[in-house]
Amino acid sequence: MPANPGRNRKWVYGSNTIISSIIFLGILIFVILIAERHPLRVDLTDSGSFSLSEQTRNILKDLKQPVSIKCFYSAAAPDQAEARTKAKDLLDTYRYHSENIKYEMIDPDAQPDIARRYEVKNYGTLVVEGFGRKQVIQTADEETVTNALLKVIRQEPKKIYFLTGHGEHSLAGPTRESFANAKTAMEKNYYSVAEFNLLQQPDIPGDAAAVVIAGPMRPVPEAEQQILRAYLQRGGKVFLMVDPLAKPGLKDFLDSYGIEITDDVVVDRLSRVFGASERIPVVVEYGPHKITAKFTLPTLFPDARSVVPSPKAIPGVRVEVLASTSQNAWAERNMEMLNRGEAAFDRGSDLEGPVPLVVVATIGAQEDGAQADAAGKKPAKEGVLVVSGDSDFASDSYFALYGNSDLFLNIVSFLADDANLIAIEHKTTANKPMLLTQDQAQAMFWIVLILVPLAVLVAGLTVYRVRRAQR
Repeated sequence: MPANPGRNRKWVYGSNTIISSIIFLGILIFVILIAERHPLRVDLTDSGSFSLSEQTRNILKDLKQPVSIKCFYSAAAPDQAEARTKAKDLLDTYRYHSENIKYEMIDPDAQPDIARRYEVKNYGTLVVEGFGRKQVIQTADEETVTNALLKVIRQEPKKIYFLTGHGEHSLAGPTRESFANAKTAMEKNYYSVAEFNLLQQPDIPGDAAAVVIAGPMRPVPEAEQQILRAYLQRGGKVFLMVDPLAKPGLKDFLDSYGIEITDDVVVDRLSRVFGASERIPVVVEYGPHKITAKFTLPTLFPDARSVVPSPKAIPGVRVEVLASTSQNAWAERNMEMLNRGEAAFDRGSDLEGPVPLVVVATIGAQEDGAQADAAGKKPAKEGVLVVSGDSDFASDSYFALYGNSDLFLNIVSFLADDANLIAIEHKTTANKPMLLTQDQAQAMFWIVLILVPLAVLVAGLTVYRVRRAQR
């Protein structure tokens, strides 16, 4: 019986199609398995709206034990659908950055026994469990979830102590000079904040993660300075804010750590651009230190004085500038002219900008590449002293302006050895309309409406002709 060429050709084409389909499906399954095990997420928004901040990513990177998050949302309530989706998207991002994050969506109406076990009374409740601890939150946003993670990770809150007794800013509101907002912000980062007085106790509290001295107006006695020296020598962390025209009697104390303060007030004509007084210098220049390495926000320092690293080297002390003014500013030392509103830069006496306003001194700093000594003893813990030429920048009047709160919290976090909290990532969404020139609009018209459809039509006709010829 003669072979049927048409049937053979169809059989060959059919076999090739089946084999190609099997190969394609095999490749597709292989790619899906790889993507399932190694997913890749890319946020293409300018503001990073669908990404976690570096602060949160650092915390997740250090997460060594499983943490589970139970989300209680109603599946039947229409107003819960959007909130449930947003929470799921957020927690998917957390899980992408750490396999130790597990979450579960629970309908409290369908599983009331679980809701009762966790004492859930409201829709939208999230229960974060891990490290033998539990945190209940009512908002599914990054700040709240990350704070809850910190609370279950930490054994107990780190304690930040504010020295009192010398006219420092109070932690209690509601005065404009108080540090009530700063205290609230620190407590949000799971710090315990308290005041202490060295006249009532002989030493720095043993559980102090850091000590803040917020603008002393009266002299700090020599005995208390010696206590601070001893605290720094054994690896303590101090944040000292010294206002201009104040007389805290700390000049020699700071000189011993390679930091100079002078009776001056910083004047910045650039401040008028921001609608502020020229006695409120605007800072946009930051040092490469870990506290400010990624800091780009402007900060305002009302009535600030210069804080300058000493030209003479102090053995075992490293001083770095954290924040300084622009070149347009200077440190005015003629108080009479300043009070009359006639301040002008005098090259002979005034300090030319950029003027350092915040510096950090590392006490007991080791040389690069330093190793343990012959006895195998490791270098002692380094003390850290951060000095600011202004305290009002963190007061209730200015705390929320620009990057003031972020800079203050960055300093506190670094001093408390929470390096993973040093990150700034503000997510702001800006409308960016696409504006096309006439030539671009015409090119878009021809490409989208003419050339692309025409290419598809030509390709279809070509395939049709080829297959018709093969029959």
